[in-house]
Amino acid sequence: MTGLIAETQAASSEALALLLVEARYERLHAAFMMAATALALGRPVILFGMGSGVVAFCRSWEALPDHAQGEAGRLNAGVAGVEVLRDAIQEMGAEMMVCDSGLKAMNLGAEDLVDGVRVVGLPTFLDRAGAARQLVF
Repeated sequence: MTGLIAETQAASSEALALLLVEARYERLHAAFMMAATALALGRPVILFGMGSGVVAFCRSWEALPDHAQGEAGRLNAGVAGVEVLRDAIQEMGAEMMVCDSGLKAMNLGAEDLVDGVRVVGLPTFLDRAGAARQLVF
């Protein structure tokens, strides 16, 4: 089983499918907060990075221009930053995928991703998302 959703089973309407399409700290933070909340409530979550949104799943945050400032602001406010949130949603069983063409467009490869992130095409994401509610960040 990958995350909370079995490989051969599409997500139900209780699941949440989040598309991360931009490399901006605020958008990624909002997506990760939504994912963490849904997972804490027992709802399955699929995250899919496409375009510059693939940087949300990279080991290094250097491709996220406002990362240092965003993290400092969140941490100073006593709020979890994107690094902590990404670790938490992985631990809670989120299924994480990135678009193969997004990786190529960002000059990245599978070796740049954190463990557990699958490289797939958009059709695979749509199949996996099934009837899940979809939000774009």
